[in-house]
Amino acid sequence: MKIGWLIPTVGAFGAVREMVEISNVWARAGHEVTIYHPDGGPVTWLPSAARTADLRQLSRAEPDALIGIIDWRPNLFAALRANAAAIKAVCLMGFEPSEAMAAALRGEGPASDPAWRMMREAIEEGMAILADSSWQTAWLAEHVGVEAGPPFGGVNLAQFRPAAKRKRDALRVAASGDPRTRKGSDTVYAAMDLVQAELGKRVEFVTYWGRRLDQAQLAEFLQQADVFVDGHRRGGWCNPVAEAMACGAACVCTQIGATADFAVHEQTALVIPADDAEAMAAAILRLAEDDGLRRRAAAAGLTRISEFDYEIVAPRLARFLEERLCTA
Repeated sequence: MKIGWLIPTVGAFGAVREMVEISNVWARAGHEVTIYHPDGGPVTWLPSAARTADLRQLSRAEPDALIGIIDWRPNLFAALRANAAAIKAVCLMGFEPSEAMAAALRGEGPASDPAWRMMREAIEEGMAILADSSWQTAWLAEHVGVEAGPPFGGVNLAQFRPAAKRKRDALRVAASGDPRTRKGSDTVYAAMDLVQAELGKRVEFVTYWGRRLDQAQLAEFLQQADVFVDGHRRGGWCNPVAEAMACGAACVCTQIGATADFAVHEQTALVIPADDAEAMAAAILRLAEDDGLRRRAAAAGLTRISEFDYEIVAPRLARFLEERLCTA
């Protein structure tokens, strides 16, 4: 197939990672993949086998399938609609569900949010709807009556995998440190203040935000973590926790849709409410003080996250597109 992606940027963002990793699997399988975005520049922060091109080239292209991760920008939605692709799809990434949104998507009233209006138009025009985790596809089916394609959130297990940890005296607790509000790092910092007050030098806290790590360095950073902590308030698919889990860390994360596919409380992770620094600190302390629990959680997490290898996820999405193409 000739497959195109339409996206606002190829910068270092989770949705870009998912798109590139899936495209790499597709390219190895023989599909022709192009990433279209406003300036057309290359992907520079992780290996990419896909071609990149600007929006002027998209206007002349005729892919079999064109997938928009468009951040609900009117100009990008217009470019998607205008293209001659046989199959068009839009991706819903980390939206905040509500009954008002559901009603708007069902066409039962005006869409007060421009993004809802574009989503509704995409549904009415028969575009395929995609999302990166199953909570989003389940919500669409239950509340809107729309069957979305298979979720495409995943992890590159060839890169993010366990490795021997260096000996150290302190337990290493790691986090992303991403300062964006929805990432919840303020909760993580507050929790770690409580943990360090309790454990002192027996715990070491490290973050990777702002360190400009390349992908190999990021994997090594996560491989050296005993515990990984994440405070997301909302999201589509939680790359930081998925990648840390794949690297063998025991994880503490928030109970949101973005982690639900792989973080099962008391089994693959310790899962706590969002914005609850005390509960987060208590979970970290449990893992710090119980070596057996920490090892069991890490091992179970590794088993669970292996189900989301991009080598499994990407072919499933390709089959979905091929099936729609056959009936177009």
